Amino acid sequence: MALPITQDLLRLHWIEGQVYERVKLMNRESVEARKVVALWMWLESMGFPNMVRRAKNAPADVFQRLLLEAEAILDSLHQGNPKTSQNATAIFLTAYGARDPITLQFFYANRDLGIRSIVAILDSVGRIIFNDELVKASRESDAGRQLEPSLAEALQAPYIHMMEPTHEDYRSMLVTFHPGSNVTPEIIINYFVGRWGVSVERVDLDLDPKLGQWEGPMPTYGRVVFTSPSFLPLLLNGGHYAEFNIDGLFMWGRRNINWFINATD
Repeated sequence: MALPITQDLLRLHWIEGQVYERVKLMNRESVEARKVVALWMWLESMGFPNMVRRAKNAPADVFQRLLLEAEAILDSLHQGNPKTSQNATAIFLTAYGARDPITLQFFYANRDLGIRSIVAILDSVGRIIFNDELVKASRESDAGRQLEPSLAEALQAPYIHMMEPTHEDYRSMLVTFHPGSNVTPEIIINYFVGRWGVSVERVDLDLDPKLGQWEGPMPTYGRVVFTSPSFLPLLLNGGHYAEFNIDGLFMWGRRNINWFINATD
């Protein structure tokens, strides 16, 4: 059986593509728009009826509310946030039509599943349908315009449900600890893997960037290299810093601003 080509996938998910563009028009960066639409795609798979189509067809004021509710849900999925409100009106539009009453507490309680599911979408079809260059090329191709050979070839390439290797700098989170913290790479790996499955490639602690050697028995900083760059915007909730509580051990994570900007241009 022949694999679908990239352009077929873009046509199949044209509604998601339009919603992605609509979110960006609300002064959201591409990385934020991807998270929102991937969230709505996950909600559809969870039994929230027609989330993406509802967002596409919603009047401007309703769309604004849906977007704010989506961002509140993403905030609830953020590991470092406190438990969220049981207020049923906080995500009233999003929860409309769901079989059971849903509040933000539901997403806080299922934040590990949410992170895994959204990352899976971003790393599969999301690589194609949220690729601005491919989306634009597909539109021009459908309109009968001639494309550059490299873009035409990219649209005809078979879609392979695998994440292409990404340099580890784009998949890394820098972490710090209180001096004297009894932390090991295994503790950190178990924390993330226990929540999101195979998500960590390795953990480097107290690695001197100049010498490349251990500085002492009590690490105060290090780096977590994830298997996918899609984890970082979700773990850090769109910001530059986040706090993690690993069984009473506090760890602070941050992204490298320079490579983050390059990765999201």
